[in-house]
Amino acid sequence: MWGSTNLAPLFGCADRKVGEIWYTFEENTVTNGAWAGQALAALMTNHGPALMGTAFRPSHLRRRSAGEAAQTGAVTQTPYFPILVKFLFTSDKLSVQVHPDDAYALRHEDGPGKTEMWYILRADPGAAVALGLTERLSPDRLRRAAQSGEIERYLNWVPVRPGDVIFSPPGTLHALGAGLALCEIQQNSDLTYRFFDFGRLGDDGRPRPLHIDRAVEVTRLEPHPGPQRPPGPHLVNCDYFAVQRLERRVTSCYQPEAARMHLLIFLEGRGALGDESYQPGDVYLIPASTPESDWRPSELTVALQACVPGE
Repeated sequence: MWGSTNLAPLFGCADRKVGEIWYTFEENTVTNGAWAGQALAALMTNHGPALMGTAFRPSHLRRRSAGEAAQTGAVTQTPYFPILVKFLFTSDKLSVQVHPDDAYALRHEDGPGKTEMWYILRADPGAAVALGLTERLSPDRLRRAAQSGEIERYLNWVPVRPGDVIFSPPGTLHALGAGLALCEIQQNSDLTYRFFDFGRLGDDGRPRPLHIDRAVEVTRLEPHPGPQRPPGPHLVNCDYFAVQRLERRVTSCYQPEAARMHLLIFLEGRGALGDESYQPGDVYLIPASTPESDWRPSELTVALQACVPGE
């Protein structure tokens, strides 16, 4: 409901609202190269360290949504891919929400928590993101404010612009505003607790579910530092992902790592990496066993590189 038909700067206009494009969940299929048509989960099962790297340790975790029942019995468990990459496009505010950490999520939801970051690609005039509150509220006051809708006046809206980086650890109360396009890199989880949804109705004509009690339990009351613009290429390095911003103008050598796979998220420019061409909006998964290859930009290229942090 909050998606947009304006998919700039990555794509053109869509004929319907698009909110999120997910690239690296386990059911995604590869579109090019020798593994075209195969799902990510199958590749992890069949190729193991050749795909994920020698340092990768398989996890029993599974991406979960709030209130989703745990799988039981003979249900086949798919491998867990550690990083989820998305593009988001907004024409309205998202719900006011918060994500739990691993300890809380495992105890209450039988799945991983959610740590995430956003890289702003487009920000229309006046575009902003809500990060935390303008004043500290007790848990009881926070609960009552969410129930009454008073929480709207406590949201700390901060303006953003292209190139801003926002790191959102678990427990960060937040909402994205309208007029944004961004890249989200996150722990592979769909676990979201909604505080408040601005009185909107879902596709079924009913209010969407809220999770106020659990949201209050996990919310961090400390102020958020707001958007950052790191001076160097290193944007975020946390327990779940490490992200760099890369620029290429001339041909150079791209060196994969035997220890871990890389994700290359192309934001600007065109060219070729090895035998494959790229354009804005492409996301490449570089297997750990891939040999080095030439990166040949035909125009200035900007990409984000994401991987599991080194040990």
